[in-house]
Amino acid sequence: MEDFYQIISGLDYPGEKVVATIVHVKGSAYKREGSSMLFFAEGTQLGMLTAGCLETDLAKKVEEVFKKQEAIIVQYDLSQEDDLGWGQGAGCNGTIDILIEPVTEKVKEDFQLVKTMLNRHKPVICLKKLDELGEYVFIEEDGEPFGNWSGPIPVIAFTSKSGVMPGNPAVFQHTFQPKPRLIVFGAGPDAIPLVSLAAETGFSVTVCDWREAFCQKKYFPAADELLLGLPAKLVKQITFSPYDFVVVMTHHFQRDQEIVMRVRNKNIKYLGVLGPRERTKRLFRSEDIPEWISSPLGAAIGAKGPEEIAVSIMAEMIKVWRKPVHERVELLWTIPD
Repeated sequence: MEDFYQIISGLDYPGEKVVATIVHVKGSAYKREGSSMLFFAEGTQLGMLTAGCLETDLAKKVEEVFKKQEAIIVQYDLSQEDDLGWGQGAGCNGTIDILIEPVTEKVKEDFQLVKTMLNRHKPVICLKKLDELGEYVFIEEDGEPFGNWSGPIPVIAFTSKSGVMPGNPAVFQHTFQPKPRLIVFGAGPDAIPLVSLAAETGFSVTVCDWREAFCQKKYFPAADELLLGLPAKLVKQITFSPYDFVVVMTHHFQRDQEIVMRVRNKNIKYLGVLGPRERTKRLFRSEDIPEWISSPLGAAIGAKGPEEIAVSIMAEMIKVWRKPVHERVELLWTIPD
């Protein structure tokens, strides 16, 4: 999902660090604007910007940033199919501009503040000057801008597309999104691969069930939270948000019915119900299931067995999550200069 969460996890590691961010892509590339990775002084790396075709060369450029403690921008031409361009012959038919910046104590503090805001389900916009490298600002809807920025802040619009803003001076804009959360009602054996895959994909995961024998950490080591109780109690414990995905898979009709009736009007992004559509109609006591509810659950890939079904569910949820931000969250705002 968002590279930020991987980056923030590495900031507490000892030693000097450098962050590399894609700020412009022309043509095709493995990852797009806003993608980031960390380089450590001892030579290790966290994350990736491509499928491994330029990280080795980029590590050499990073050495200069470690030495001078000054940000730089480098460009890679991935369109050449031989080794004459920059030594890799990737043939990806695009160019990539990468901003490489030292991670100062101030940057670490600001990243931690961004993480706090994201945990509160508040998107944060980041602006970086490309003509005056090292200057940046973070902007959150309700709070004061913070960072290392001189002069007026440009007028911005909340947008899902990262990239260089039109006009001069050159400013890169990126929106950090809160981490999506998957809430799984049902801790049966078929939930195990779904929880594991969702966590690996970048979701935070909460598992809910009334059966203590099923709802245990040993079965769901990747889950962030396990909640035990009947549906009425569970739903009261959860503060739902527009970044939540809910999957109902208890295999118990009465429990499933109570869950969907209590969750259907919550402000969530996705509600999927395991089982045939006719069963879901009976759960809702209606022939007309709301269009936004997924039933049958998952992408239609002919999945069989728990593992393949988990893949189909994740494929559908990722498709929903990748919709433009303005379709996911009703949030448009500007910061005047």
